[in-house]
Amino acid sequence: MRRLVNELFLAVDPDLAPFQQIMDQFRSLIERGDLRAGDSLPTVRQLAGDLGVAPNTVARAYAELQEEGLVTCDGRRGTRVSADVPANDKPTRARKLQETVARFIATLGQRGYSEVEIATVLRRSLK
Repeated sequence: MRRLVNELFLAVDPDLAPFQQIMDQFRSLIERGDLRAGDSLPTVRQLAGDLGVAPNTVARAYAELQEEGLVTCDGRRGTRVSADVPANDKPTRARKLQETVARFIATLGQRGYSEVEIATVLRRSLK
């Protein structure tokens, strides 16, 4: 299911952990600057309903993003992109890329793909 956020779409694959997908997509939107300091995120209930996931799933994603310092959650005022978004320096970018690739490979492994199959497709895709 998809949801428009500030003219940007979020999508959730029902075969993968929805909270992680929501978190990763918001993190990416913030890091790229598509969502900026002070921008509002949808309410937990609104986003959960639009994406067809449980409200606790969205709440967990927002809580994780808050722990990372990317958003602030302020009760009735809602969830907003933090004014103090951590700097996106090269070592941080490299670490985040490594973590993202590791999660991607783990997900494919859980779906039954071997390391050889994954590596073959990745090499082909990168050419």
